[in-house]
Amino acid sequence: MKNQLILTRYLLILVPAIASMYLETYLSNDTYALFVLLFIGLIEIRRTRFPNTSWMLFLEIGSTGWMSYHYEGVWFISFFSTLLTYVPRLNRQQQWGALLFQLIALNFALHHQPALYITIANVMFTTLAILSFHLQHMKKNKDEVELLYDHLRKQHYALDEDRLQLMDYARKVENIAQTEERNRISHDLHDDLGHKLIRLKMMMEAALTILPSQPSKGTEMLRSVRDQLGESMELLRSTVRRLKPNEHSLQSYSLGTLIAGLTRENAIDITLDIQGMPYELYPSLEFILYRNAQEAISNAIRHGAATYVGITLQYDANQVTMGVSNNGTTQFNPTVKGVGLSGMEERLKVIGGQLFISNEEKFTVTTVLPAFRNTETK
Repeated sequence: MKNQLILTRYLLILVPAIASMYLETYLSNDTYALFVLLFIGLIEIRRTRFPNTSWMLFLEIGSTGWMSYHYEGVWFISFFSTLLTYVPRLNRQQQWGALLFQLIALNFALHHQPALYITIANVMFTTLAILSFHLQHMKKNKDEVELLYDHLRKQHYALDEDRLQLMDYARKVENIAQTEERNRISHDLHDDLGHKLIRLKMMMEAALTILPSQPSKGTEMLRSVRDQLGESMELLRSTVRRLKPNEHSLQSYSLGTLIAGLTRENAIDITLDIQGMPYELYPSLEFILYRNAQEAISNAIRHGAATYVGITLQYDANQVTMGVSNNGTTQFNPTVKGVGLSGMEERLKVIGGQLFISNEEKFTVTTVLPAFRNTETK
């Protein structure tokens, strides 16, 4: 772009200079050529040494006016060359100042020309000035859009990183909670049951020792051992119950429980088709599947008057896909999403999932989850 601007700038000087030689008759072409070279030298010095200096800009404008006044022809076109240099660089106040000075120099240089000639020159200059300002405005907007795009892209990367960290943190929290529960149960077994068993062993040995000589006392000790064994067995049972998750807790957010409840409460047929090799998911992912299925079925009943809902749960190596389709009459507008669908999308965004909606043969809501398996041993 910069090279094109330089080429255009010099063409707007050389073309008028050469054309003027054929349009006008000069006393000395050599002198004319010398002034053209000096003018080009001034242009080059300003471009390379003083690109942002105001006095060099006004010197160039004055020199252009002097050449246009003395050598006439179409030298006024060289004013356009200077215009291209300061519009992109100066602020608005400086631009208007330079533009006004150019108009004064242009009209002074052409004041002895016919009115039509002056009018054409002014119209051409004004048109080019308007185009230059418009191009500058477009470039400024383009730069702002690119800046905003870069900012949004950085924020997107930051959000993705935060999401991954949040997911990793959630898995760690679940693992830590499970580890703490195991450690607590291990301490209970060691501190309570272990000590009881050691004490019972010692009481059994003592009872066996005194039983031949003191039968009544030995029998009493054996009865005490029996009672304490019962207490130990009850302690063991309660510990095992804590090791095994509560069935109600496990099933609270299962699709089977959801289907049974909705079938019982509504006159609707719901089927569940599981495909692939099922594997255990983290509770947070199971909760998302449950809530999305619940919302999709509720929408089918409430808005589509559906009598049948089919749920397909596909387990793949890298993702779990749940499709909920119905035979209702819902007409989905992709540009308008209610609170329910928006909530489904928000839940999926947190863990990097996706939500797809189609209304071709059947209205289908598809939930896609990344496969974060719960690999913790039971």
